[in-house]
Amino acid sequence: MKRRKKLIVLSCILALAIVGIITEKAVAQHVDKINTIDESVFSISEDEVTQVAVTKGGNTAVIEKVDDSWKNTADTDFPVNQDYVAKIFDAFKSVNASFIIDDVEDYSQYGISNPEGKITFTTTEGTKEIAFGSFSTIDEKRYICVDGGSVYLIDTDLLEKLSGDVEDYLDRDKVEEYSQLTAMRVTGASKVNVVYDPDGKYTYTDTYDYYNVSDNEHQPLADSKVQGYLSTLSHLDLSKYETYKATEDDMAKYGLDNPTLTVTLTGEIAADDDSEDAVKSVNQTLYFSHKDGKDKAYLCFDGSTIVYTITAEEYEDILKVNYEDLRPDEVVSIDWTKVAQISAKIDGETNIVEVEHSGDGNKYYIGEDKVDFISVTSKIDGLTLTEAGEDYNKGTEELAFAITLDDDDATVVNVVMYQYDGDSCVVAADGKIVGLCDRSSMSNLREEITSAILNKGKDK
Repeated sequence: MKRRKKLIVLSCILALAIVGIITEKAVAQHVDKINTIDESVFSISEDEVTQVAVTKGGNTAVIEKVDDSWKNTADTDFPVNQDYVAKIFDAFKSVNASFIIDDVEDYSQYGISNPEGKITFTTTEGTKEIAFGSFSTIDEKRYICVDGGSVYLIDTDLLEKLSGDVEDYLDRDKVEEYSQLTAMRVTGASKVNVVYDPDGKYTYTDTYDYYNVSDNEHQPLADSKVQGYLSTLSHLDLSKYETYKATEDDMAKYGLDNPTLTVTLTGEIAADDDSEDAVKSVNQTLYFSHKDGKDKAYLCFDGSTIVYTITAEEYEDILKVNYEDLRPDEVVSIDWTKVAQISAKIDGETNIVEVEHSGDGNKYYIGEDKVDFISVTSKIDGLTLTEAGEDYNKGTEELAFAITLDDDDATVVNVVMYQYDGDSCVVAADGKIVGLCDRSSMSNLREEITSAILNKGKDK
């Protein structure tokens, strides 16, 4: 009995072994034909395509050509970014592969049976389709299958260039990449009228290129702050919107028929590649609307039908564009090689310092006595405003100095610093209060001037 059981077990093992051998041989009889290549395995032209469908990440976007323009098939009012579509065709105009796998029986081993993405081009003659499989384990290249036939390893992962989310096809507005901003006008809750005039002779210095024009007066602005504001506009998050087909009623609904802030930009951008000119002039106007207490604001570009939402914090940043926000931080900007005289008044006593220019740098004299004023000029350069504005009550005068330039008009720049509180002093430039300065910087400058005057003539 035991022997019989043993024979039965051995027979089963033998049977399984035979099945295994047969299976192995059956598998061995089919080996996918893999060959190396270096050629284009797919090409398409935008001119021949009437529809494109992209499936990826569980989403499918379908766009179609209507009167030579790409439209969202689901909603033709949806503004499709034509450049975005053009880049898709540019990527697929010639798809290069490094391996070809023919006579495929099991597409699943390449991830094609359940592809990670798919793109279908519809033409007047039919459809062309690419399914995107997994990555090869050896060289991490993407498998693709063209029209259900051969499998290829492509050199560039084209699936990265595709999106199945139709929102990525939206032709969102943007602030242009200005190579040169020439004007900026802001009205509403904030006001500024910026002009670019690098050759203008409006102040004692040629340091500034941008000015705020107010009551026929050109007030210098910090170039970095003007560019910083432009950058703030450029980096607004425009990923969220209320509608992409706003009507007049919609504009009124979101308060954009009577915006709380309007920003108009004028400048130069790089011209199109096929243009003979290197740059072209453009003009953009942005409308903002915000109600106090609300956590979001609305934005619309002139000529656009998209109403965007931005945060209240972003809107507050956009409001920081008044003259006080953009004016230079430095109290004065002096080219000391062009200074003829410096006068300083402390406690009612005025000392006049003459400037002599030489190849070794400036030399400073009170009468015939040499004074060390290098550190004084350095501290004057370091005077900056902690707050800008003119609505500050000045106290007792603590320090005054005047700088006479060595020009045809003997231009004089006057600065007076007054008591304000324990931390700050009021600064007036050429008779006009411009803001507050850190009190310690005033005290250090006062001490430096006093020390230089007391030690005059000691450095022969």
